[in-house]
Amino acid sequence: MRNGTSNNKRSRSRNNRGNNKGGPNRAQVYDSNGPEVRIRGTAFQISEKYEALAKDARSAGDWVLAESYLQHAEHYQRIISEINAQNAIKNDVRHEQNEKTAKPVHNKQEQKDDLSLPSSILGGEVKVDAEPVRELAEA
Repeated sequence: MRNGTSNNKRSRSRNNRGNNKGGPNRAQVYDSNGPEVRIRGTAFQISEKYEALAKDARSAGDWVLAESYLQHAEHYQRIISEINAQNAIKNDVRHEQNEKTAKPVHNKQEQKDDLSLPSSILGGEVKVDAEPVRELAEA
């Protein structure tokens, strides 16, 4: 005998989505039931598909259907904009956290990364023990 509330089965309710806290995610897959067509894919893929369908409908002379497709595409463009805004906010927060946890530079040598050639190669003064010494050629 089977009990209807088995824990082994995956829940099909929308209430158990633990990783979707805060809006859509870039890889989220949508089902779109538009006029005369059903499209499945990410928001970006669906938006591009509706734009292509609108272009085809416009070239066939069906301006009303083309406008309907463009309105569906606009809906998914808004979802894409929301995703991009959330990602920008997350990146700002991460950047601020990285600035707070960055270790302060205490040594001036660590602060200045001079990757140029040493003056001994270029010909000039060489600092040894903080005293300037002229090249051997001048001695």
